[in-house]
Amino acid sequence: GGSSGSSTHLSTILKQTFTSALSPIQPMPTMENVESWSYKNAGIIAQQYTLSATAHGLSTCMMEGYDARRVKEILRIPERYGVPLMVATGYDYGLAEEGKEVVHADLDEEDDDGVDRPERTARLEMNELFFGDTFGEPLDFLLDDAPFEKEVVA
Repeated sequence: GGSSGSSTHLSTILKQTFTSALSPIQPMPTMENVESWSYKNAGIIAQQYTLSATAHGLSTCMMEGYDARRVKEILRIPERYGVPLMVATGYDYGLAEEGKEVVHADLDEEDDDGVDRPERTARLEMNELFFGDTFGEPLDFLLDDAPFEKEVVA
């Protein structure tokens, strides 16, 4: 992938140069490299995810500063993908200790306040968004009752 990366880099430099030259004449967007753009958008998505998870009674913790190389190795994430951040998600441990029930929000039903909530819009399937121990493999709790057979590579 050396030539593809260098042509992308050259393209970014040319766009930045022309944008800078035209900016004094007319408003121009800031040109960023693909990785920078992707990482910022991943942060926006992670923020929305954490807000939604919290609305559904889950606790979250965004993390960065980990060894991304090792994360990609352990989870077998292909080289072409980056790992800008991770979000730990789960139920608050303290609730179980206090004997409190965890309440799951459901957008399709009425809450106690009598207000109809909007129906869910079309979404990607869970197995397209969340993976188990390896990139691309389903989480255990996403599996139905059918036995899951891993492909064995000899």
